[in-house]
Amino acid sequence: MTETWALSEEEWLAGIVRAYIGCSVLLTDEQGKVLLLQASYRDQWQFPGGGMDPGEAPAECAARELLEETGLVAGELRLLVVEWREAIPDQGRHAHPAVHFMFDGGTVEANAAVRLQVEEIADHGYFTPARAVALLHPCAARRLTGALEARRTGVAALLHSAGYVG
Repeated sequence: MTETWALSEEEWLAGIVRAYIGCSVLLTDEQGKVLLLQASYRDQWQFPGGGMDPGEAPAECAARELLEETGLVAGELRLLVVEWREAIPDQGRHAHPAVHFMFDGGTVEANAAVRLQVEEIADHGYFTPARAVALLHPCAARRLTGALEARRTGVAALLHSAGYVG
């Protein structure tokens, strides 16, 4: 028996999951301290990174955001973490899940100058992993822990988080 497709392409497209996509870079200095940025629009510290532009691949987004926010040029990026974040219910019609890709940017050379994007970034610092965990949103802190483990083992992590902005 042949089944017929009951939905038009427009109806089908209207029903599929839409997700926000973000990308970030884990960079450490020669002592293993993690580079974090203090955005001018948010209380918590964050990794270099941001939202993906149309037509951009995840690693391209991470490299672009790193350059824009810090002036640092990414070398070869290796995937460390993929995080699935549930939708934030109180966002109404804008409530979509998010997918976040975190890449390993390696070690920053001791003389690498950070040039902050003044429109978005208020400050930066290199923090021990323990201090970085305390400064980050709890879900971003879990992403850091997963990223450091993935860097150590060579096995990327898949995380599932409640919805949050950050």
